[in-house]
Amino acid sequence: MVCQFLDELQSIIDDRIKHGDSSSYTRRLASGGVDLISKKVGEEAVEVVVAAMRGDRDWVVRETADLMYHLLVLLRFMGIKFDDVCEELTNRHMARVGSNG
Repeated sequence: MVCQFLDELQSIIDDRIKHGDSSSYTRRLASGGVDLISKKVGEEAVEVVVAAMRGDRDWVVRETADLMYHLLVLLRFMGIKFDDVCEELTNRHMARVGSNG
């Protein structure tokens, strides 16, 4: 299953970065630049690890959603679409399949 909401979320993030008011968390996060956004990505990644180590599936899902959101903000701030990441994953897979074939 592909998460079709990612496309919509990218658009929401883009809009809030460009046009959000000061009450928008996304806008405030982006105004902190790559340093702040990267810090949040790191914090959320650690929270995913902690949740996983505790074996709490629901907590892992929630923290992964937080991580994905912050990662998308970082990507969009840097002008990268999630499709670019998917293309890289596909290329890596195809290179691996091709080397085994």
